[in-house]
Amino acid sequence: MRQDIMTDTHSPAGCPQGQGDELDKAARGRRRPVYLVLALLAVAIVLGSVFWLAQQYAAAAESRRAADRLTLYLSTLVSALEEHQHLPFILARDPLVIAGTDGSENGELNRRLESFTDEAGVDAIYLMDQQGLTIAASNWSEPKTFLGNNYGFRPYFKAALTGLRGVFFAIGATTQEPGYFIAEPVYGGPGRIAGVIALKVDLTPLTRAWREGGETLLAVDPRGIAILASNPDWTYRTLSPLSDDVRQEIAAERQFGNEPLEPLDIAGGPGEVTIDGVRYLQSVGPVGHLGWKLHYLTPFDRINGQARQAVLLTAAVLLLASVAFLLVRTQRIRTALFASQQQRRGLQQLNRRLEAEIDERRAAERRLELAQKELQKVSKMAALGQLSASVTHELGQPIAAMRNYLATAELPNSGIDGEARELVDHLNGIAARMEHITGQLRFFARAEPKKLDRFDLRDVVAPVLELMEPDLAAAGVEWSQEVDDDPLWVFGDALRIEQVLVNLIRNALDAVSDTESPQIRLRLTRDGEMARLSITDNGTGMDGEVLARAEDPFFTTKPSGTGMGLGLSISASILKEHDGRMEIANTPEVGAVFTITLPVCDETGDTQQVGDASL
Repeated sequence: MRQDIMTDTHSPAGCPQGQGDELDKAARGRRRPVYLVLALLAVAIVLGSVFWLAQQYAAAAESRRAADRLTLYLSTLVSALEEHQHLPFILARDPLVIAGTDGSENGELNRRLESFTDEAGVDAIYLMDQQGLTIAASNWSEPKTFLGNNYGFRPYFKAALTGLRGVFFAIGATTQEPGYFIAEPVYGGPGRIAGVIALKVDLTPLTRAWREGGETLLAVDPRGIAILASNPDWTYRTLSPLSDDVRQEIAAERQFGNEPLEPLDIAGGPGEVTIDGVRYLQSVGPVGHLGWKLHYLTPFDRINGQARQAVLLTAAVLLLASVAFLLVRTQRIRTALFASQQQRRGLQQLNRRLEAEIDERRAAERRLELAQKELQKVSKMAALGQLSASVTHELGQPIAAMRNYLATAELPNSGIDGEARELVDHLNGIAARMEHITGQLRFFARAEPKKLDRFDLRDVVAPVLELMEPDLAAAGVEWSQEVDDDPLWVFGDALRIEQVLVNLIRNALDAVSDTESPQIRLRLTRDGEMARLSITDNGTGMDGEVLARAEDPFFTTKPSGTGMGLGLSISASILKEHDGRMEIANTPEVGAVFTITLPVCDETGDTQQVGDASL
């Protein structure tokens, strides 16, 4: 009787044991569809959350990438606009050009302008009289020549006629081809403007490069008119409808020919925009002093594609986890049918496998962490190498142009002699120094052995001061220096040490730019077996974060587009090659002091061969 009572207590609601088991099975059968619906709902929520998080992450990553790419394309656009800025200035002082303003036979001048056009790689160079009539042109022999055409209505001509440099983007009134115009006044005598020399630059190769590179960019002028675009359908479209007054002003200048200047189908805010029904992330930056703006657009399809990939990966992981769960559950049910001893053995084997998998995953995580750290280092050095190569390439063209101008000035019939000839020789030396400095940037791309010679560190100061004297004078800086009377012999590359000193002085100039009475002091002394050279300014000084990260590559406190944060990093690398170092600190009063130390060698030291081990 007692046994019956105990058995009945294990059944639901006092039912017999067999009937209770059947009731439990029926209840579980009814709950299974509910569990399935809840599981599917949970999976849908998880996948939706993953899609949203992945989309946000991808958008943030693309925004950072877009900011970097915008900086690069701003640099290339500004370089293209400024590459030929000084050519009209040089030509305006050419005696043959000045003589051509009297309207006499200009056959020789036409051929000379044609030669300059071919060498400089511009569309056209032409000379206009005081009324805007073209009296000489490089395209004198072409069907659509500028000769005889009057461009007095152009803003660049009007600006040059007042003595200013005129710049203007427009569709050519003669050729119907767009271009960037630069004009300078030609003086026939003291204070008398006898004519205007102008050139036209074709910017279509730039937009073609954007398009071929798969990028989406849009450059607009201050009126909101798209003047350059990777998508040809967007060219000469407006971001918003133009007023009648603006259209009349454009028509008077004949800037865009017969283009209707219709508005783009555009909507959105600063960070996100929709054009012609396509959604983009948008980064915008100013283009120099022209009032233009460059828009870098990233299609949202790219972001959504990354988010979809994350969802697919998550779904695959969930599917595998479900399969694994079912396999483990099936195995557990099967092993439960065996004897208790077999079950214990099976559990022990399972535990050992789990422990081995955990150990393997931990080892894999450690290997992954090490690989990620190494990848960060390699990526950083690769970025430095790419940037160095880009800077060297971009500076090569203006330096080469400067060489061409100087070569022109050295021609026998240039009329330059005396002090002007000395100035040309001086500029040749500066150009050579610039070529050497840009060449040094290549050490970020690959290591090369360096030959170090013994030189007196005092001899570095004079050429650097000669190079920086115009900048110091323009900034109104009170300069002082204290240099040891005894020689300070060191091993190294004198030009690279000059580069370090130039970087420190330029950094000091930036620091005192807003100071009422700017002062910079140089001090060169010997401290035991070390030579110490310090640059002290009375600027605003630096806070803790700037002091800690001053030598980090790409770290800068300057506005975007003004500095890249490589000057101090390059200087530190050069000093490391010379077994030296750089110290940065705030002065007790106000400002900052940069101190470099180099080991001193005796006067009988030998030349050493070293490599760029630090790089």
